[in-house]
Amino acid sequence: MEMPTDTTDPCDICGATMMRPVLAVSLIGVTRTHVHRCPACGFRQVRPRLTAAEIRNLYPSDYFDDASPVGYVDYAREFQRRQREAYFLVQWLKRVRPEGQLLEVGCALGFLLAGLKRSGWRLEGVDASAFAAFYASTRCGLNVTCATLEEASFQDERFDVVIQKDLLEHVADPRGHLNETYRLLRPGGWLRLVTPNGETNLRPLMVAAARPGAMLPVLDQGHLSFFSRGHLLRLFEECGFRCHRMRVIGIRRGLRALGLLPGQGRFVRQTVAAAPSPQGAEVSGAMDTERFERLADRIDRDIAERHSRLRSWPPYFQLHRVMKQFDSLPAWCEVGYDFECLLQRL
Repeated sequence: MEMPTDTTDPCDICGATMMRPVLAVSLIGVTRTHVHRCPACGFRQVRPRLTAAEIRNLYPSDYFDDASPVGYVDYAREFQRRQREAYFLVQWLKRVRPEGQLLEVGCALGFLLAGLKRSGWRLEGVDASAFAAFYASTRCGLNVTCATLEEASFQDERFDVVIQKDLLEHVADPRGHLNETYRLLRPGGWLRLVTPNGETNLRPLMVAAARPGAMLPVLDQGHLSFFSRGHLLRLFEECGFRCHRMRVIGIRRGLRALGLLPGQGRFVRQTVAAAPSPQGAEVSGAMDTERFERLADRIDRDIAERHSRLRSWPPYFQLHRVMKQFDSLPAWCEVGYDFECLLQRL
């Protein structure tokens, strides 16, 4: 089947008006679509762009269910990771200013925000998933809005710090999203951003799809855009941000994804064909509270069962942080799995 070329919607990075299809994929296992590439700058993105409703449809409660074949798995383990991350973020926030307003965009189940409560800052979250907003609000006691950042319509220059961890790759319009982030940050405000390295994200799928008789590869976490270091730096500058620090993290994982170490196949899930999503009722606003409560209870039990006193010990945090320094490199290397960026609004 011939793959459609997107000739009308310009590239988010360079503005070229021709995006050519390079890979047919199943998005979260429910939507057949194509990753397109800009021949001018090399940026790759799922086209046509998804609407806000279609994006919400990618993140039903099943996305947070370990039993689901797609989505982000092992949120029970993620809880202590986010608590460890929050420990160091609290220290950084105290250096920024004694108190302020912080927004996490794509806050998921609220684990990071919950760990930041002791910072003394006023915290808010926003997430497109109805279940995520439900869990963060009811189980973590957080102020979380169920919406995209654009739908939330926060007032101008409201926040001193915005956190976007593994979020930019999920939005339909990255440039518009960064412009919106700029609008709601105060002058001199900070944006802490993590997003995958586009090459390590896509290389395993490209290799798998090229094998004879291969099934349709699945973009199982709902990523829509695939950035290089150059793409990100251009976006940041043109959207009004100064990049203070940028590095690649997850070097071993990145090398496996690139095929330079064994284990590239673990990054690939495949499906025969994409079927229509069965989650329409959930994203239409008819929240299934009973089902949400059952899944939330199960996540709570998993967190309690997986809890480790050692991993909650501050000296362990410090040791882990030191060890992670060996799993990061300067951003120009582009072999890590993620880019980690610290930006400031001009």
